[in-house]
Amino acid sequence: MTAPTQIPTPRAAAPKRRGPLRWAPALWAAYGQAVAFAAAAVTAFLVIDIAAEFHASPGTRLWPLGAFAIGFVVAANATRRTGTLGRARYTGAIALGALALGALAVALSPGFGFAIGAAGAFGIAAGFAVALSGRVVSAAEVGDGSGSIALSAAALLTGIAAGVGALFAVPLYGWRGVFGLVVVAAVLAAWKFAEYVPDDSDE
Repeated sequence: MTAPTQIPTPRAAAPKRRGPLRWAPALWAAYGQAVAFAAAAVTAFLVIDIAAEFHASPGTRLWPLGAFAIGFVVAANATRRTGTLGRARYTGAIALGALALGALAVALSPGFGFAIGAAGAFGIAAGFAVALSGRVVSAAEVGDGSGSIALSAAALLTGIAAGVGALFAVPLYGWRGVFGLVVVAAVLAAWKFAEYVPDDSDE
């Protein structure tokens, strides 16, 4: 008498879990964050040059910086900071692409009012880019997690250094040329972010 054949019962599929990101995605996400921080620093250091070219009155000289700051804070606070990263590859790359367009708009500003509006849009893109890139760096858990913190700190310091460097670049390229350099850096950031940062659907 043979033993009855047992039919295995199907098991529920285990949910996909996002494993720790590798070094390349973490580094390029940190680079994207650095470019966004640099956008803020460059705007802060060059706002007087922008106002001087358009002969803005003393009371309005800092308006482009104010518009940038408001857009930056609103976008950064509106970005989700918990839960799954979702389609991080696309949202982050779009934010960095918008950062490049914002820098281009500032560089090509035909008037002071346009520069203020462009700076506001530039700030919104920078806020999203900082928040989204920061989430990817944090999720990477480089080393024991302290590496991710170090990368974000390095991104901030790099951004500030870029702002200081902008002061030395102005005599060579003018403030419009400096924002053009931000465009190039942001395009590279968007490209590499899209190439290296994983997406939930990839796992």
